[in-house]
Amino acid sequence: MDGNKINILFICGNGMGTSTMMEINIKKALQPYGIRANLQHTSLGQMESLRDWADIIVILKNLTKGLKVREGEHVIEVVNIMDGKGISAKVNDIVEEFFPEAKA
Repeated sequence: MDGNKINILFICGNGMGTSTMMEINIKKALQPYGIRANLQHTSLGQMESLRDWADIIVILKNLTKGLKVREGEHVIEVVNIMDGKGISAKVNDIVEEFFPEAKA
């Protein structure tokens, strides 16, 4: 966590289109929840370099095969990248339970 903001990392295959779209959709959808967050997107191959930075990892479900979730790590698997409201609701659940200081 960075101050009173959570760090959310979006992962897709190449770190360009899909993760960028998820980041944009979630940024808008988080506003009604009053969640303060730093958002970043990257590829699956570059994920390790940002993994320790992330409080929440949002990743495409088809990329989770073989991914070992670390103890205390919060991972949201996504099927529909356009479901900003659904994904942000899952983010909100995690924030309320583990990072309540990130809410305005």
